[in-house]
Amino acid sequence: GYWVGEVGFEKAMGAQGYRYRMRPTSKEMKEGKEIDGLIFQIGPLKLRLGEAFGGTGNNEALRQLKKKLVAEGMYDKAKITENEYWKKRFGHNRWEPSYIDQSNGLPTNGLFRGLAAWSGIDPLKEEKGKSWFEADYGKPWLKKYVGFRLPGFVSAEQVKREYDSGKLLK
Repeated sequence: GYWVGEVGFEKAMGAQGYRYRMRPTSKEMKEGKEIDGLIFQIGPLKLRLGEAFGGTGNNEALRQLKKKLVAEGMYDKAKITENEYWKKRFGHNRWEPSYIDQSNGLPTNGLFRGLAAWSGIDPLKEEKGKSWFEADYGKPWLKKYVGFRLPGFVSAEQVKREYDSGKLLK
């Protein structure tokens, strides 16, 4: 067999532009990409304290991959076919597109951010777009909640169809 250790994974992911560890690759360090606040200098000493408290596996390559995955949606033909069957029989899909996390790894104002950044609610528009940013590739899992609380979300006919589908034939 063939065994690939951590060094092999780090090199393979680095070749694709992704981070294996939650810190910039050596190439990113040389280019100075996304390293703000990661290295602190006290006199002649340089410390990488920012990686301990603010490290992230996200970089530009991973953000592009996330955008691509969200744009693709569901691509497995077997799951799409099964969804069509479920939609006819039960009135809803069996499979949902994969969840893509909303972290983007872009620098923020540190640990002590405003209340809007922590809660995600900014009615006065004081912080959104200034001190905190949301991912620009959408929130695919929120689509299923659209119209969720509206009256008649599941019709009586749909409930009857679902109950009847589980009955034994006489």
